[in-house]
Amino acid sequence: MPGVRVWGTIAAMSRASFRLLWALRILALGVIALALAAPLFREDTAWGLWPATYLPPVWRWTLALLAAGVTLFGDRVPTGWLRRVRFGAPWTRLAIALLSVIPFYLFRIQHLRWGDAYILIHAIPHPQARLTYTWQAPLDLFLHAKAWALGNRLFGWPDPTPVYWLISAAAGVVFVWLLLGLAHWLGRDRTERFLLVGLVASLGLMQLFFGYIENYTLMTVGVLITIWLALRAQRGEIALVWPATALALTHAFHPSTIILAPSLLYLARQIRHTAGPEPQGFGLRAHTSYKRLLLQIAIPYLLVLIGIFAFMTAGGHGLAALLGSDAPGGGDRSWLVPLVQTSTRWEHYTMFSLGHLLDITNGQLLVAPVIWPGLLLAFAFAGPRVPRRDGAFRLLLLMSLLYLLLTLTWNPDYGGKRDWDLFAPAALPVAILFGYVLARALPERNALRGAGCALIAAQALHTVMWIYQNTLPWAPG
Repeated sequence: MPGVRVWGTIAAMSRASFRLLWALRILALGVIALALAAPLFREDTAWGLWPATYLPPVWRWTLALLAAGVTLFGDRVPTGWLRRVRFGAPWTRLAIALLSVIPFYLFRIQHLRWGDAYILIHAIPHPQARLTYTWQAPLDLFLHAKAWALGNRLFGWPDPTPVYWLISAAAGVVFVWLLLGLAHWLGRDRTERFLLVGLVASLGLMQLFFGYIENYTLMTVGVLITIWLALRAQRGEIALVWPATALALTHAFHPSTIILAPSLLYLARQIRHTAGPEPQGFGLRAHTSYKRLLLQIAIPYLLVLIGIFAFMTAGGHGLAALLGSDAPGGGDRSWLVPLVQTSTRWEHYTMFSLGHLLDITNGQLLVAPVIWPGLLLAFAFAGPRVPRRDGAFRLLLLMSLLYLLLTLTWNPDYGGKRDWDLFAPAALPVAILFGYVLARALPERNALRGAGCALIAAQALHTVMWIYQNTLPWAPG
């Protein structure tokens, strides 16, 4: 009987797990309700919910009801078929990753509304001053500019839109392949692996792989690589030099990722105090002294720094440009949100203003509506089960807090709405952290499946609507 099955499932849970499960289900239902309520708000105050208004009402309600059904009853769906999906099999991971290119390219973005997209599309092929070098995203812009030059010569592409579409979708394939590998490595069973994949793959930052036109796609892949390598180094599987190299190269694609650099120093401290084997890397022993650990960070950073300066100087865009016309900080070279008073048209609010709070809230709703609230609920309802002394937990938490600091303090020149992509990668480490914590806060597999279904369904609803919005043409005015 259905009733017997339901109560049997409840009886198999601890009281703490039962309360956390239903707290997360209520959170998911609230997120779904917000999508339905989006038309009741103004776009300027609820732009994180506004993508829901682009979907026809019948589809919006249908998807919302489907998500609500999964939230409440997803854990009762038979899961035997999941045993056939083996993340650990290289060919399975490769096949899933390659198939992901179909939605990435089929539902690609169709406008230039966000960030610097309009500037990039028109400045790269500009006949008088073709944009090829910038300190804002050195390797990313150069790669796209040179790929467009080749496409223009071979196929007559008038602008780099097809280049961004293709590279974005290809980066998405790599991202999915890496995500499946990370989930298999970090998750202890199929339930945990599907939870990790689902929480990350349903983030709004996945829009960056749907033909997105900006400088944040490749760096997001670099962040994921860095996280995985850092976790492996923390366990003593590889030398510290590898995550340091990955992050240094990621800085070269976009310098906003410098915010994660302190996590390497903390990782060095963790490795120094961890007993175990001594992996080799560039001839340096990983567990001997702080000096050698710091060298494993300093050497790749120094090599990348020298390489980037030589590269930019050779392109006629060296130190003078960095200190002058191309200085960091955008239009007014103001890095941080002003504390008490705005002074330029590129500053939209002060640090402790309602406008700033609205932008932060909307950014979270757009990209990761269940992640931070869910993590706080896990602390509140299952605090003793949260692995606070665990090395992976502490490293992921530090990365998450560093990126959160960037989100809270960095000044978005175009405002939070248009600069959503600048802060979107901040959701990546905290989503992995949440999956890691939830798997331990809910040790019963049925409770973890129920929570995972609820969270992923609610978050995916928002992301599907967000991706759909960007498949529609948009004209300024």
